[in-house]
Formats: sequence, structure tokens, C-alpha cells
Amino acid sequence: MEFKPIRNKLKTFTLESVTTEIILQLRRTEIDKNYRLPIWHLLLLLKWNYEFYPKKYKAKIATTDDIRKLMTQIENLEMSNNQFNLSNSLDFQKPFIMMAHQQFIYQNSVYWDTFARQSILFYELKNKYDINESFKNLTKIDLNIFINISFVIWLFTFKSLELGYDCKIRFLNNGYLSREDYNHLVELFDKNDINNYINLLSFSGENIDKILEIDKRVLKSYNLQTFEQSIFTRRPFLIFQNNYIVPHKNVLKHNFTHFIYEYLKNNDDNFTTEFGARMEKYVKLGLDEVKFNYITEKQLENKIGLKNNLVDFVIDNNILIEVKAIEIKPYASVNPNDEVLANEFRKNLVKAYAKQMVNVANKLNENELYYGIIITYKKLFLGNSDDIWEQFLKTETLKIRNEDELKIIPYENLFFIDIVSWDMLIQIVKNKKYSLIEILNKIKETDSNSKTKKFSFSMHLEEDFELEKFDLNYLLDTYKNMKLKSSSA
Repeated sequence: MEFKPIRNKLKTFTLESVTTEIILQLRRTEIDKNYRLPIWHLLLLLKWNYEFYPKKYKAKIATTDDIRKLMTQIENLEMSNNQFNLSNSLDFQKPFIMMAHQQFIYQNSVYWDTFARQSILFYELKNKYDINESFKNLTKIDLNIFINISFVIWLFTFKSLELGYDCKIRFLNNGYLSREDYNHLVELFDKNDINNYINLLSFSGENIDKILEIDKRVLKSYNLQTFEQSIFTRRPFLIFQNNYIVPHKNVLKHNFTHFIYEYLKNNDDNFTTEFGARMEKYVKLGLDEVKFNYITEKQLENKIGLKNNLVDFVIDNNILIEVKAIEIKPYASVNPNDEVLANEFRKNLVKAYAKQMVNVANKLNENELYYGIIITYKKLFLGNSDDIWEQFLKTETLKIRNEDELKIIPYENLFFIDIVSWDMLIQIVKNKKYSLIEILNKIKETDSNSKTKKFSFSMHLEEDFELEKFDLNYLLDTYKNMKLKSSSA
């Protein structure tokens, strides 16, 4: 099936009526958790409604039934994708990867540490390149101010009462930024900063061509866009009928978590290298928090006499850590065949395992059994080590190493985790119920059984380990500087 029949049908309805009906449906999914219309399809239809403007002469008023029929067409378009073959239970991994990238972003958990972590990574930690200056030049907003504005919007939209802020302020009632909301923000921040913030995150029919042109995360193939991350996760404020509408509050959660990273990766060629260095420093904060016995890459260089293909850290002499400032690109996330994934990760994940970790392990002690942890900023949503091995890692690794060389650090001892899971891992160790090696072995054992294996490292931490408190000092110290001074603000 092609997207064109959907486009042609959309053109027969007025822009306003389709937008109104979609917003109503999205609002219902917020209120009624049992209402099953997919958020991601509604958001795609909303984007297409603006993109396929102008409408036909004497366009009709769309009804709820019209929107439901269009949604059925989008679902049929989705199911016509050859990779998204849910009928083949023997190859469910690819559809699950596609669904994870399509849907999990709307289930993001956002807490105070979400903002503290970004403040540390993007603002506090320094290296050779000034990320804040770059962001300010591009957006006209100081990065720290941007993070704090997001924090306040999150606080008074989702969490004010839970966190002990005894106030009557509630943002985004009925899904739009009211004049009262705006005035509250202006009381806390400079008016120009608020205006720049909102403009940066706004979506409008008047500038949609420019928005789509500069946004590198929008897929060119309309037939694949049923699986893409919605543009409203990057521009959550829809300008409609002189209001700033947030189509669905869950798009804010992804925005709060990943906007800065995605924006700078899209707009600054110097960002990735700088961010990789900062991630290494961030990981070191965790190592120091729990007083791990570790050596750094520089110390490792002096110890084994090599300068190339090293790892960032070695913990307790047998756990190797490599930090990679990477993510899966939009096209690969919606078309995750093995060849595409191999091309995507040959120079980073494959290199980290086959060249760096195996190299270091053999130089340290060829009689030891090693473990490897590869830390990325975002979740990759590719599955566990066995899944990744079968998809592309095995083929690519065996081009570089023979099977005997891999025995020192078998792929079952390899773990792929995101930066949030890293903090959770550090917290579990800090709570002193499990050591790091006990956690890795427990996860390895669980994943060895097809009945108990989990799709990602984070799922193990969330479901199999008790995380009674979250009190990492490096996050708490930053958070204390973010908390509002007055609960009546």
C-alpha cells in the first residue's frame, strides 16, 4: 500500500476540522488509558494534515468517523511493510525493534534526575568545545536556562504535588499553554528567553516547509513514516487558532529527555566528539561515587604499552567499559535489516567489541574471563547481546577476529546500556545489595533462557533489582541548584 490515497483523502477535508478532530482524539487517549487509538498514528496524521496543505477547493468538514477511516488506512500502510511482518513468529525481532522506536518514546519516565543529568552533561562538564556557547548561538537561549524552563514546565505539568510543591499552579490544562501559564513562566525567567524557548519548540503551518527541510530526523519515504519518531517530540507546541497546543503531553516527555541532544546532533558538527568526551567524564562520576577500583584509558596505555584500540575504563581488572556517543539513525530504526544495522554500527559497536575490548583483554591477562559494557546516551532498542550478536555483531566481528580470540570475552558477557541505566546500575551497587559482577551475571543468566530473557538491560534493572532510593550525589548536587526557591512560585 502507498501513502498517496491517505494524502489525497486528507486534501478533501479542511485543515481546521482535521486538526480539531485529531486533537480531540489525542486528548481522549490522555484521559482514558483504555482508549486504543495509537498516539503515533494520530501524530503522523496531524503532521500530514499540515504538510499536504493547501486543500481542495470547497474542502469538507472532517468528522470523527473520517479520522477513524484515515487511521485504518495508516494502519494498513504500516502492516504492508515487509519488515513489519507480525505473522512470522520466527522473526519477531525486527518488528519489535521497529515498534520499540515507534512507541517506547511515548512511555518515557521523566524524573528530577532527567534534568540534572542533562545539566551535568551539557552545561557543567567541560572539555575542549563549548556546547553552551554553540547552543546559545543557534537558539538565543543559554543552555542552563533552557533546561530550567523545561524543568519548571515538567514540574507544574506532571509532578508538582508529588515532589512536595504545595501550590495551585498547573500548566497545560486542557492541553494548551494558557496566558496564565505564560505569565507564571515570565515571573521565573526573562521574557525573551521564554519567547525563544517556545518559538524553538513550535510547529506551525506557516513555516512547515522550513521545519521539514532543516529537520534531519524526518524520513524522506512517506511509506516509512508510520514508524518514525514524531516531529512533535521535537516541536511539541502546535500553533493552532491563536493558541499553543500540546497535541499529547507524552511528546513532552521525550522532548524533556532528548531535545538538546537531538538538536545539537542535527545542527552542530562539533557536538558528537565533544559529547563523547563529556560522557566519559560523566561515567567517571559514577565510578567515583561507589569507589570502584578502576583504571582510565591513559593509565591503561601506560600499563600495556599500547596507544590504539583501548577502552575508557577497566573495573576490578576484568570489566571493560567503553563509552560511545552514538544512537541508531532514524532510517535504521525503521528499516533494521541486518545489512543496514551492520553499516550503522560497524565503526562503533563492532569496533568497541572486536577491536578495543578483545584487544585490551588479551593484553591484560589472557587467562582471565572478561566482561564488557558499552554505554550509549540513548537506548538502542536492538535487544540483548544475543540478539545483537545474531543480527550483525557475529558477522562483522568474525571479519576481524577468529572464534578462539573471542573466548576471553564471549558475546554473552557483553552488555549494551544507556546513560540512564548506567545511573541505575551505579545506584544498585551503591545500595550494597549486589556487586557489579553479581548484577552482570544475574542478567546474563536470565537472558540465557528464552522464557526469561528481556529486550533491554534497563528492563532487567527495573524488574529484577530493587531500587528503593535514588540518591546519587552528583545528580542530587545539581538538582539542588534547580529546585524552585519558593513553593508558591
